[in-house]
Amino acid sequence: MKHISEVVEIIEAGINGNSQKITNYAELLALKLEKESENKDAARIRKVLTKSKSMSMTSKNLILKEIPVDSESRLPLAEIEEFGEEEIMLIQPPFIKQQIDGYIDVIKRRDELISKGLKSHRNLLLSGLPGTGKSQTAKYIAAKSHMPLVTVRIDGLISSFLGSTSKNIKILFDYVNNQPCILFLDEFDAFAKMRDDVHELGELKRVVNTLLQNIDSLKKPIIAATNHEHLLDPAVWRRFDYKIKLELPSERSREELLKIYMDKEEVYQKNKKVILALTEKWSGSEIEHFCEAIKTSIALSTNKFSMKNLFDIYTRFVMGIDRLSIGEVDPSIIVARTLRQKSDVFDFRTLSNLTGISKSKLHRILQEGKKNE
Repeated sequence: MKHISEVVEIIEAGINGNSQKITNYAELLALKLEKESENKDAARIRKVLTKSKSMSMTSKNLILKEIPVDSESRLPLAEIEEFGEEEIMLIQPPFIKQQIDGYIDVIKRRDELISKGLKSHRNLLLSGLPGTGKSQTAKYIAAKSHMPLVTVRIDGLISSFLGSTSKNIKILFDYVNNQPCILFLDEFDAFAKMRDDVHELGELKRVVNTLLQNIDSLKKPIIAATNHEHLLDPAVWRRFDYKIKLELPSERSREELLKIYMDKEEVYQKNKKVILALTEKWSGSEIEHFCEAIKTSIALSTNKFSMKNLFDIYTRFVMGIDRLSIGEVDPSIIVARTLRQKSDVFDFRTLSNLTGISKSKLHRILQEGKKNE
């Protein structure tokens, strides 16, 4: 039966006397029918819905009850966003993209799973270094699934009183249970690592257990993201049917990102290989920030943007990213030496153009640095 998932949710809400959930899923059903040109049936549902005084809609017509807040800080326990299908860009290697698309297919074909008596909600754990695209992947999945994304705010959920944190978890999951949405637990290790921390109180462990129990009972797709998968114990891993590890962008992925962010800039068109080599082993977010810094410098500069300008921006970035120990040495020399060793792209001519230092002087400086190592 088509749309069985929405029908089941409406029936279940009716049995439990949950009018908010009935309204939410009836509206979702009407939206799906409209997309299939079943306008007459959608209109009949909307006619019933308009009689409900409790109905409230977002700008994109999905009904979303006001997000609950922490009773002490009054901070919202989550953030909710909706995305158009073509609104979110995702750059990942083909084999990773295939896994992500496979998970989206499971969400979209929930009706088929229900009709065959199979579990209709599957959870996904995303792991990887900061900036590798975990949050972007969650947004992409929500956009392609035509579902709002409810992102948990860690600072709002964890209260200074641990008993309140357990209460917050229950309130949040009750809220999510009444919405047609995907739940995104960002920085998930902040919760999960508490479970086996011998230095923490028993109450803290009970908070984590409360979270895990609510994950088990929630019949919605859950995406969790962690930078530290080694901190998650086996009980946590078992809650997730799909596990995808995101890596730093490959050379091909970096080319795609740079084309998106910099394709209209002359400095990129003339120096593609150099800029591609500069961003080696950088995360997607670092590449984006680097490109934004270049474009900002170009926009604000009164003179023609030079390779020396590019190198100065890169030096600032690499000193922050790698936290190189420079002592009394000029950071530019340290970076130039690193680049010379990093890739054959950076011959003395290229480095001279980048740094503004003559080839002979640069050669002498780098040779002296090599002797002192």
